[in-house]
Amino acid sequence: MIVVQSSRPVVRDADNQGSEAMKGNVLVVILTAAVFANGQASAHHSFAMYERQKTFTLTGTVKEYFWTSPHVTIEVLAENSKGVVADWQIEGSSPAVLARGGWTASLFHPGDKISLGVHPRKDGTPGGLLADEQQLLINGQPAKGVLWLMPPGKEPCAQ
Repeated sequence: MIVVQSSRPVVRDADNQGSEAMKGNVLVVILTAAVFANGQASAHHSFAMYERQKTFTLTGTVKEYFWTSPHVTIEVLAENSKGVVADWQIEGSSPAVLARGGWTASLFHPGDKISLGVHPRKDGTPGGLLADEQQLLINGQPAKGVLWLMPPGKEPCAQ
């Protein structure tokens, strides 16, 4: 029996059950997966969703703290001006980068009251990018051993 795939006929017999066609299909699947994986990896590192030119101080209660790669995430419950509590997702740098500034996996605990600088999301949803140029407060005190680039009140992007 002859099976035509693309423009190249493949002969199938008892010894060769279309192995040439199978190799071609496997190659197409591998190449397609590589293209999609590369697109996801390069898209992941974009911070275009955040307004980097705006910074505000978010004050709330830690719900969860994820010290994982590729980015540390702090879930903060914060009340808005109307008294409605929102669940904010704050994305930070990688654990390796933050560790160089004194951050640790045990820096925050659920229930901690925190105040930190945030670059908000452009779409207005509760979330943002950690603004490392602002001081971090935990339970009203500066975080011990954690570095920030500028003292409070001197931020160039304060809102």
